[in-house]
Amino acid sequence: MLTLRKYKEEVIGWTGAVFSLSAFSLNSLNIIGSQSIEYLLMNIVGCSFLIIYAVFKKAHASWVLNSIWLLMTAVALLKAYMNF
Repeated sequence: MLTLRKYKEEVIGWTGAVFSLSAFSLNSLNIIGSQSIEYLLMNIVGCSFLIIYAVFKKAHASWVLNSIWLLMTAVALLKAYMNF
């Protein structure tokens, strides 16, 4: 049972990493813009999964960093799409 839990934690971490890296890569290649809904939502999903993973691993610096990144992305999403 411990192995299944560890496997689930790793899937969560890798999923977050793929979303975050994909958003960064697509933006860097000018495929999506930094204020596009796709970019912002990919960052939100990636950060959320990486926060969960970091909490499982007790990696405090990582979850704090990703929490700040998530907050910045949420503010950008609100600003871009709610006219704040």
